[in-house]
Amino acid sequence: MSFLRRNIKHGIAAVMLMCALCGCATMYNPATGRKEFIFINDETEIAMGRNVVRQIAKEKPLWRNSAAQSRVESVGRRIAEVSDRSELNYEFYILDDKELNAMALPGGFVYINRGLLTLVTDDELAFILGHEVGHVAARHSVKKLQSAMGFQLLLTLAFSFAGEKNAQAAGNIAQASDMAYNLISLGYSRQDEYAADTLGVKYASLAGFNPKAAIAALQKIKKAESQSGKVPIYLRSHPYIDDRIKALEKEKSL
Repeated sequence: MSFLRRNIKHGIAAVMLMCALCGCATMYNPATGRKEFIFINDETEIAMGRNVVRQIAKEKPLWRNSAAQSRVESVGRRIAEVSDRSELNYEFYILDDKELNAMALPGGFVYINRGLLTLVTDDELAFILGHEVGHVAARHSVKKLQSAMGFQLLLTLAFSFAGEKNAQAAGNIAQASDMAYNLISLGYSRQDEYAADTLGVKYASLAGFNPKAAIAALQKIKKAESQSGKVPIYLRSHPYIDDRIKALEKEKSL
């Protein structure tokens, strides 16, 4: 690519970014019911999520249990089909970890630990997976990442949108993936957790599960906390559980 053509593409990307930052590239998010600034497109979001999947595969073993995997995929597919981002190809994984935890990565990659899976019923599982799918549908990790990335990294990602596919672009996506993983590990805001709970109830109900199991699921996790004497990972990454239970008790659909 000539220097002039490259500069033109970079200039176009910069204009795209500036327009977005000025509110010219907003999109309607059905999961939140609002118009939002989403600069990271689906292709890049999925690529970032896939990078994190590879990273997790190096660090944490999967639970190789065909019956359990079939159970999670069966419930998860039903949730995904009624979600506000049903077009994504969701993937569901079980980590061989006794800790009570679940999480979702950008692009629709959902994890649940063996410890949490074996604790809950299918209706409760539907809420937990619905909660995680809710984070994906509402693009919580994407919006959190956009806030943390800074102008320069957003600009370099914009170059990829303009058609520049090279090692530098791949490196930028990898850098963003690492940042996304770290941000997810730190947990979401109170507002995001409440929103994901509401979506979890909605998706569980639409998929034919008992939405009242949402409260039972959180109460089980809270009970496990008191019995173990330590705070489960789920409560460290999904805080405010008492407030979340109270909020769910006010849900008209329950």
